[in-house]
Amino acid sequence: MLKLFPLYVLGFCSYISFTLLFPVIPDYAASLGASVPLVGLAVGISSYITALLMIPFGMLSDRIGRRTLLLAGLVLYIFCPLLYLVVSDPIQLLLVRAFHGLASAAFIPVVHALVVDMAPVERRGEAMGWYTASTQLSFIAGPLIGGFILNYVGFDAVFYSCGVIPFLGLLFILPRLAFISPKPIAAVERSWGWMRQRRSLGALLTPLFITIGSGTIIAFMPLYGGGFGIEAVRIGIIITAVYASSALLRAPAGWLSDRIGREPLILGGFLTSAVAIAFISFLTSFPWLVAAAIFFGLGMGLAMPASFALVADLAPPGARGLTMGVANSFLQAGIAIGATVMGAIAGVTGFPAMFRICALSLIAGLAIIFYLIRSARRRPSSD
Repeated sequence: MLKLFPLYVLGFCSYISFTLLFPVIPDYAASLGASVPLVGLAVGISSYITALLMIPFGMLSDRIGRRTLLLAGLVLYIFCPLLYLVVSDPIQLLLVRAFHGLASAAFIPVVHALVVDMAPVERRGEAMGWYTASTQLSFIAGPLIGGFILNYVGFDAVFYSCGVIPFLGLLFILPRLAFISPKPIAAVERSWGWMRQRRSLGALLTPLFITIGSGTIIAFMPLYGGGFGIEAVRIGIIITAVYASSALLRAPAGWLSDRIGREPLILGGFLTSAVAIAFISFLTSFPWLVAAAIFFGLGMGLAMPASFALVADLAPPGARGLTMGVANSFLQAGIAIGATVMGAIAGVTGFPAMFRICALSLIAGLAIIFYLIRSARRRPSSD
């Protein structure tokens, strides 16, 4: 997997630019006068835009080549955070968050497709595991660093940092662009037939339902924990715990899914995350919230590499940009739903009931996915 190392570094740099904002945007939106549902929308709108645009950007990468969109997405990641500096009300914040979502849509499916393009088919799960582990490391560092900077320096310093880190990623990848072909995919396929397979739908729904949970934690842990006197740095630690435990399992889970099949990892991870988020609603202390966050992340770390690898197994090689665009659209939609729908619920019921309802939605999702992917396991097919 060493030939994929530049992609792992690039994924880390780009994702950390976004994850720095996890403990920051809720407080920033509240400081601008946003209500709780509007805070949720400020967190989630970027994911809605990303989910909507990933599919056309993924298809575009199949047609014009990965390199062009890779560089365009990085440039957008560099300059977009500077727009936060001129925001003065919640509506302006929503517009900037939407533009940030466009940057993610241009970048994320391209890198995922490159990983699938370049990985040997028999090690596809492992490659996905290592790549998502690298992005999960950014989810570890980002919230922790963002909370620290916010506590001790302020909002503006966070936004400047969000632009500097992808710039470093651009400097890293420029001398190594030769390993990424500038050409379009030789045999582009626009077939959507793979999505009509029951197992494909189950694989796609896995990241959607699980990230409803993570989106809820990201959006509302700062406000929920703040109600118990937990400061921003510790909120960052709680969010970091989700992604640290997830990153720990990504590569081993991907490797294991290559050997025993995708389905056991998907179902076992899903159940773990659902139980963990149910416990959050009963917890009020920092140590216990960290423990629950760790278990949620362990479940996510088991299920995610297997679900993405299963999608790649079932889709045609000539539509990998499209395939990864669709898979990541489902993931981003889950984050957005978690932030916005659960925000509306919290406005009516309060945060503890919101977390319980979120857990029920994951349990319902687990039942649906079990039905969809319970067919006999298949080995990944060769290209």
